[in-house]
Amino acid sequence: MTSKEIIERALRLEATPRLPVSLLSAGAWTLNRHGLTLEGALGAGPERIAEVIARTNELVRCDIVWPGSGYHNLALRAVGGKIKFRAKGTPDVQEPLLRTPSDVERVRLDRVREDPGIRALVGAASILSRSIGSTTVVGTSQWAPFTLGALAYGAEHVMRGIYKDKPAVHAILGFAADLCFAYLEPFIEAGVSMISLADPTSSGDMVSRDQFLEFSLPYLTKVAARVKARGVRVLVHICGDTTNRLEAIPGGGAELMSVDYKVDLAAARRVLGGRIAFAGNMNPAAVMQDQTPEGVAAACRACIRSAGPGPGYVLMPGCDIPPTVPIENVRAMVETAHAHPCAEP
Repeated sequence: MTSKEIIERALRLEATPRLPVSLLSAGAWTLNRHGLTLEGALGAGPERIAEVIARTNELVRCDIVWPGSGYHNLALRAVGGKIKFRAKGTPDVQEPLLRTPSDVERVRLDRVREDPGIRALVGAASILSRSIGSTTVVGTSQWAPFTLGALAYGAEHVMRGIYKDKPAVHAILGFAADLCFAYLEPFIEAGVSMISLADPTSSGDMVSRDQFLEFSLPYLTKVAARVKARGVRVLVHICGDTTNRLEAIPGGGAELMSVDYKVDLAAARRVLGGRIAFAGNMNPAAVMQDQTPEGVAAACRACIRSAGPGPGYVLMPGCDIPPTVPIENVRAMVETAHAHPCAEP
C-alpha cells in the first residue's frame, strides 16, 4: 500500500497497515539542509526545489511532502505588501498591506499568479505531482484567513476591531479569504492533493472560543469549501491550546486537524474521533530539535499511546520544525510510526 493510500484511508477513518506519519510543512528545514535559503531556492527554480524535496523524502519517507511551505507571506508580497527574507527560517511581513478596510478595493488578486516566486513554487508542485504524486501526498499550505487578515491589516488593528469595529474586521477577513484561495488555486491546478490552512492567530492563547467562532471559523470554512469542491483534501493546523474549540473544527470543513503539543491527544481523540482524522503533537523544539533519536522515538510512542487505538490518527510534530532539527530525529519519528502495529485493513 502506498503512502498516499495510507493517508487516504486515515482520512476516511479506516484501518491502515501501519501508522501514517509526516512532517507538517518543513519547507525551511528541507531547503536549508541542502544549503538553500527560502529566498535562494526561488532563484534556483522549480526543478531544483522539486529535486531537493523529493531527495529529502527518499531519506525520511514521510507520507506527505509540502512544496510551498514556509512561503505563506509571498501572497502578501504578490499584491503589494512588503516582506523580508531571513537567512534561515520563513520571511517576515515588514508592514501591513492595508491601512484601512476600504484599501481592499484597490488590491488586484490576479497579481498572485504573476509573482515569480509563487510561479516557481507552483512549478515545483507540478513537477512533484507528476513524479511522485501517485504514491505520495503532495500538498501545499497558506495562512488561514484570520491569520492572513491579521498580517495584512496588522494584528493589533484586528484585535482592537473585534471589540470596536466588527464590520471592518469582517471586511478584512472576507478579503483575506479571497486572497488565500487566489494563492492556493494555482497549486490545485498544478495537481496538489492536500491543502494545509495554518491559523496561529486563532489559537486559544490569542482569542476566545466565541471570537474564534465569530471571526475565524466562518472564513476558514469558506476557503475549505472552495478547496474541497476541487477534490483536494483539507488539513487545518492551529498553534497553541485549541482544546475548547476542537468540537467546532469538523464543521469548518477540515478532514485532518493538526494539534499543537499543548493539546492532549487523548482529548483530541475524544472530541474528534469518529468525525475527522487528527494529527500531532511532538514539541518541534524540545523534542524534535533537542532530543536524541532515542528520545524522539520515546516521545512518539507516548503520543501514539495518548492518541489511543483506532484509525484516524497521523503521527506529526505539533507544528513546523526548526531548520536545525537533525535528520536522524525525523527518521526516528518515521521509523517509530512504521514499527507501530496497526490492524490490517
